[in-house]
Amino acid sequence: MITLTRSITVDAPVDTVFDFALDIRRLWVAKDVALADVDIKPEGVGTSARIFSHLLGFHLEAGVEYTEVVPGQRIVAKVHWFAEKPTWTFTFEPADGGTKVTAEGEWNFKIPVVSRPIEAMTVKEHEPFVEEMLANLKKQVESQAAA
Repeated sequence: MITLTRSITVDAPVDTVFDFALDIRRLWVAKDVALADVDIKPEGVGTSARIFSHLLGFHLEAGVEYTEVVPGQRIVAKVHWFAEKPTWTFTFEPADGGTKVTAEGEWNFKIPVVSRPIEAMTVKEHEPFVEEMLANLKKQVESQAAA
């Protein structure tokens, strides 16, 4: 098992940031990523979407679903794509008058001998994605708060 953790501080209250992230269309925003078949559930659990992207010219399609939601504290999302099934946990906590948002992705490949190198490569591949996702969340929430 290997994890990728990144955090960002958003200049807005925890409830504002959490409510914004609860909308899967707003949280899962990154370059070359599109969502379709979005199904928003009122309490968050069961919210889902199809993710479309590409890598090295190949079309990629995955599913993402919020499997656990603790209001104002945590959103857990499970991604399903071929052999890769990471779990992403987003936590929200007060910090310096704003909100510290932490994203932690966890992968567990069970392939003898090659699991470690595959896990390390997967984390490296996802670093720009999660950093951009968090930066977009910050930008969207802070621009909405300024309006």
